[in-house]
Amino acid sequence: MNANKVRRKNEGLPRVGVVILNYNGKEMAESCLRSVMESTYAGKDVILVDNASTDGSAAYLRTRFPDALVLEMSKNRGVAGGRNYGFREAVRRGNDYILSLDNDTRIDALLIEELVAVAESDPRVGVLGPKTYADDGSGRLQCAGGRITYMENVTAEQGSGEIDRGQYDEIVDVDYIPGSGFMARREVFERLNFVDENFHGGGHEDTDFCKRAVQLGYRVVYVPSAVMWHRGSATFGGYTAQRKYWEAINSVYFVRRHGKPKDCMKYAFFAGFGLIYAFIVQSLRGNQKAVFAKARGIWHGLHKPVA
Repeated sequence: MNANKVRRKNEGLPRVGVVILNYNGKEMAESCLRSVMESTYAGKDVILVDNASTDGSAAYLRTRFPDALVLEMSKNRGVAGGRNYGFREAVRRGNDYILSLDNDTRIDALLIEELVAVAESDPRVGVLGPKTYADDGSGRLQCAGGRITYMENVTAEQGSGEIDRGQYDEIVDVDYIPGSGFMARREVFERLNFVDENFHGGGHEDTDFCKRAVQLGYRVVYVPSAVMWHRGSATFGGYTAQRKYWEAINSVYFVRRHGKPKDCMKYAFFAGFGLIYAFIVQSLRGNQKAVFAKARGIWHGLHKPVA
């Protein structure tokens, strides 16, 4: 194929803005960016949002990836705010789709092509997500789309921890796709006014985005032929006070915003027993502080005005 034909073929592709959110993770972000740059999809526009890192991430990545736009924020705006900063820039630059990635992800070279192909097959498809493996060498699944359960954690990622035996190899509609790796049409971002920044600190802003997209008549679709790897909790850590506080606030906020009375009762039941169980387990680990932070988060979530 000659150069002119290749150029015309690429010009006909939908443009995909790849937005990567980074905070103090320049080595992980470098790995993520490298996997994106090695993607076979020609019509991509790569944007990295540095959420006020203190480890020199922006300068480090800007030098190594001159073809990527590195946006350096002066203040950390949390997960939702940081992502929105990149999403709005991707829309401003005229991209047709936006792929959201966390800095601790790596994508397969064909991921963007596979997601775009499914999206282009049906205009009702508004949000899409890949088959995600844990990036720990285990080969185990981390997520094959998500379900809203309204139990203690509100959501559950399908296939988490399972060995992939092909049990999640069908394209299916799901409740949500984690924000660590999802793609959506530009019009969905515009109609929803992007991710809701009332979900501060990380947690359920992605679920809320998908829930609102469905309410507008869009489909949320899991695409198993698109593959990526995710470390998970690389930025916020494990069972920490800060993480559990914000997760609790956002969980209660999500349930109050979207749940029916029976869903609210279900969440209250499981959250109550979950706190007791967590106190027993975490006390043995000397981590009561995180449990108390979670309890405060539930209380504050109950009193937060619902937009």
